[in-house]
Amino acid sequence: MKKEMEVEDLFEPLQEHRSDYLGDCFERVAEPIFLGRLIRYFEPGSDMSEQQAYLNALGLLGCCFINVLVRQPVSMAMAHMGMKLRVATCSLIYRKSLRLSQTAASEATVGQIVNLMSNDTTRFENSIILLPYLVVGPAQALIVTYFIWDSMGISAVFGMFAILIFIPLQ
Repeated sequence: MKKEMEVEDLFEPLQEHRSDYLGDCFERVAEPIFLGRLIRYFEPGSDMSEQQAYLNALGLLGCCFINVLVRQPVSMAMAHMGMKLRVATCSLIYRKSLRLSQTAASEATVGQIVNLMSNDTTRFENSIILLPYLVVGPAQALIVTYFIWDSMGISAVFGMFAILIFIPLQ
């Protein structure tokens, strides 16, 4: 039996596929491009018109404005999610410590449990805050490599390769 597709039949897009999220990722790359073009206007012998310089300045200001409007809510949401993960983990550790047998309880000190609840759960909170950079970083590196390739050629690949070699050392 065939029926026509309705709006209810469509799935909600994933967060990483939403236009506002992808636009934010592109904005982190667009700002240096606008800045570079604006600086190029002031070079001696530049053939860029004054109108193009104003458009690049407007693009740079737009990127900064979007950055201010977007970064704080995203940072707040990630910190909120990290805090919820930390509280949930502390709750699980507390519940487990109450259910320990006498033998296991005698081996685990209060200091070990407090250490788990303070230091180790903080790592969960910090990792959630930094998690988006793990996703955005490689894509941003590819985009930046393309733009550098466009202006410098094969040197961009060698430069990016040199940066990638040092990642494990950090």
